[in-house]
Amino acid sequence: MLPEVVESYAEWQSALARSFLHAQEGPVVLFVDDDELRNVRADLECPADDLERVVRGICVLSGGSLFDNVTRMRANWLRGDRAEPPPVLPVLALTVLAATRMRSDEDGRSTNYYLRLAQALAGDDEALEHQLRTDLKSDDFLDVVNMWRALHDWIEAQNGAVGTSTIRTHERLNRIGYPQSQALLRLSDRAELTRFFEAFDVRRSGVPDAESILRGLDVWTSSRQNVLGDTFMAALGDADKQRPLVGAVVQALAEAWDGRVITRDGKRRIQIRLGLDLDEWSTRWLFPADVDGPDELTLAIGSEMVALTKRPPSRYYGVTNNPPPVTADTLKRGLRLRGAQYDAEFVPTDVLLFRLDSQTGNWSSAPGIAPYEEHVLAVSGSELAQVKRVLGASAEAGWRLRPPSATPLLPGFALIEQVRFTNQHALEAALRDEPGLRSLGVAPTLIPRARFVRGLPLASELARDHYLVGGEPDLLLPTAPEPTLVPMTLDSKEDYVPAYGFPLELRRFDLDPGQHEVDADGQRLSFTLLVEAPAIAEPEGTGSLGWTPDGVLGPVDDARIIGGLVDDNRQSLIALGRRACDETWLLLDGGGAQEVAESSAPPFAAAAGFDFRPNQFEIPLTAQSRWLAQRKGAFWRLSALPPTAIREVSGEFDVLGTWKKAFADENGQTLWELQLRVAGG
Repeated sequence: MLPEVVESYAEWQSALARSFLHAQEGPVVLFVDDDELRNVRADLECPADDLERVVRGICVLSGGSLFDNVTRMRANWLRGDRAEPPPVLPVLALTVLAATRMRSDEDGRSTNYYLRLAQALAGDDEALEHQLRTDLKSDDFLDVVNMWRALHDWIEAQNGAVGTSTIRTHERLNRIGYPQSQALLRLSDRAELTRFFEAFDVRRSGVPDAESILRGLDVWTSSRQNVLGDTFMAALGDADKQRPLVGAVVQALAEAWDGRVITRDGKRRIQIRLGLDLDEWSTRWLFPADVDGPDELTLAIGSEMVALTKRPPSRYYGVTNNPPPVTADTLKRGLRLRGAQYDAEFVPTDVLLFRLDSQTGNWSSAPGIAPYEEHVLAVSGSELAQVKRVLGASAEAGWRLRPPSATPLLPGFALIEQVRFTNQHALEAALRDEPGLRSLGVAPTLIPRARFVRGLPLASELARDHYLVGGEPDLLLPTAPEPTLVPMTLDSKEDYVPAYGFPLELRRFDLDPGQHEVDADGQRLSFTLLVEAPAIAEPEGTGSLGWTPDGVLGPVDDARIIGGLVDDNRQSLIALGRRACDETWLLLDGGGAQEVAESSAPPFAAAAGFDFRPNQFEIPLTAQSRWLAQRKGAFWRLSALPPTAIREVSGEFDVLGTWKKAFADENGQTLWELQLRVAGG
């Protein structure tokens, strides 16, 4: 070997070690392509050509095994202290570079790895290229396999100081699988996969097996927002060869994941949600707060600085200044706020699904459909016809398209309310007819693994998964990209059940008290049924707080009232009215009407330091109360008392005058109902 070649090889070894094997947490992936090599060796005009030249110079091109020189260098390294990584990085980088160049052209097919490696080693020498294509398929490449194993062992021996190895292979690619495992995922793909790990609940539930990961990836990448790089997607779809390797590599990444969801440039990611308040006709961005995240953040959008502050117990940051407006442009193009350590992002889509959020008391955007729960949909005009067809075929009756408003809540989007999906087979069929909607997120939420939901839990403070007899939990099975039947065993009963994001009701099976085991697609779960909860001692201090006659709450020996201070002349009946209406009236028997003032928000919310306004307020009723009438803008909402019917009519309908006139006649209630129907209620 020429001294200058040995020196250049050592320079490449050092540069690659600095780039990939530095002090870090998380996965180590030796991904290099022509572009990435420019980051590794910015001092060179054409780093890829130089790497090829150096490795070609270190190889034995005739009269011996191709990689004998590197094998001897590794043997010498083994006799030392092994403090530095094995001297094999330039060779391994070149094998990965060759894997990133696998594509079909006039020279060969995209599956011919040895062709691309031979081209990289031979340069412009066609005769040498032909020779190398033969040599590399022989036992010469086993030396490269040993190099990959040596690097994997060295990374693992560092006990996490330089990260966690993701070097993998599998039985069908037991040679070229090593470089291909590093070539599958670009840095941007690895960042996007942290969102997949969060959706897959890896942090709380652990890393599932590779086959479960592959099924989850099929579902997750079916959404337009989650498509990864072309190389990775092609490998995911290559069931014959590369798909098992994808499962092994992503499983290794999941095992090395530190729980952080990051952006492509390595910052922590805040996935912005959109919040709707249909009563106050307002919108706002919601910024989820990590449990271990900072109490205060400052992010920039253009020249504006947005300050975020944690407000426990809310799981969202409060925006203390310059809240970004919700505009047609941000809905269409997305929103991104940048900070030193965090970026916040809202990814645009043509269909937004909203579910009730216990933290805000209003609607917030969600990643998919939750069966049996009520949703609000915001749909762009281009997708409205498709969505209406799906709802007509699969949603429960009662959903409605909100009439256009002079001041649209979400410009360019129509709002559809009271949407609920309870029929699994109907939704399956509807989405088959409109496949484009699945890529927009109109599909059941990703279910990473089997789990129990709903049911009537008992003794949760003592143990998990204990339920009341008759209140058995439902079983959610892992989501598949298409409807599929998976094997399930409940105790000794075997069956095949559909997995599509809808829960299986276990109470159908007439189960006795005691423990029951479920084996769902290879995952074992158990739950226990109890006739009643075990007796539990009252918490210390129970009954020691009460209200004094003058309305002071405190520890008293002989409390007059425990639990709440109420008026002796209290009403026994109440109705719930919507907040933020322009008018609220009770329509009374005989044609009378009583205006009602909205009560103020509970003072404890502000005192506790978080923003909370219930959607509704209590309205005391009398025996004469017949309807609750509330106006917002041009529309009246009329609720029968007791609540048996709800009508909505245009503001052109004189609610108070019509009520009074109807009861001037002895058939007042009948006339009122007729006039409501005429008004379109």
